[in-house]
Amino acid sequence: MIVATQPFVLILLSAAQRLRLSDGTEITTGFWAEELVTPWLMLRKAGWSLRIATPGGVPPPVDTESLGSTALGGDHGKAAYLCDTVRQMTELHTPADLDALTSKDLDALIGVFIPGGNGPLMDLCQAPAVDRLLRYCLATAKPIATLCHGTAALLATCNGKERSPFCGQRVACFSAAEESATSLAGRWPYTLEDRLRQEGFLISVGAPWQSHVAMDSLILSGQNPASGATLTHAFMQRLTVTQRKST
Repeated sequence: MIVATQPFVLILLSAAQRLRLSDGTEITTGFWAEELVTPWLMLRKAGWSLRIATPGGVPPPVDTESLGSTALGGDHGKAAYLCDTVRQMTELHTPADLDALTSKDLDALIGVFIPGGNGPLMDLCQAPAVDRLLRYCLATAKPIATLCHGTAALLATCNGKERSPFCGQRVACFSAAEESATSLAGRWPYTLEDRLRQEGFLISVGAPWQSHVAMDSLILSGQNPASGATLTHAFMQRLTVTQRKST
């Protein structure tokens, strides 16, 4: 449960600690630091109240690779900045349990932002509570933003019996080309771009590693970490419009 005294944006994070690869091996995983830090700081600076939730209320692990300078183009200063910022986010230690959100929590909710990292490929993609949350946002016209592999959360709305209510939406995610250029090439659990396309989503692909954002009527989505700032700007604009309509 979230004790909210004012309208808030929910930051939905993966609680997965292990990524199961196609060859059966497992590696550590979690959320990608930059994909949380960028929207978190921008939303906070703009005055939005934020809450973090995970499936089961499990503290979300950070992908340690995302805190290293190698994954940041050798930028040691940025790596140190991300490490310090994540360390200072005490909210990560006590996330709300997504499965236990009450009707009052949902009434106070004004939008959902879902950062990536590889964790969502394991849990957010199949969690019934994610399906319920996203369908609630759809029914109440509350904005949804997904970033990079966070777009895997949309797969939770695909139950095999009927198409997702978001089917036909134009979305971006970490692209197949980008996946093939990583150290996990050929070993990913599945190719997110292909899986989303199979489920009826319209995939919007930009140049690898460059900022690219897709904006449709129900979903805003970014392709990769470089898309975080642009996506957050678009999300805040939609939050503002939605709030004006509701008052």
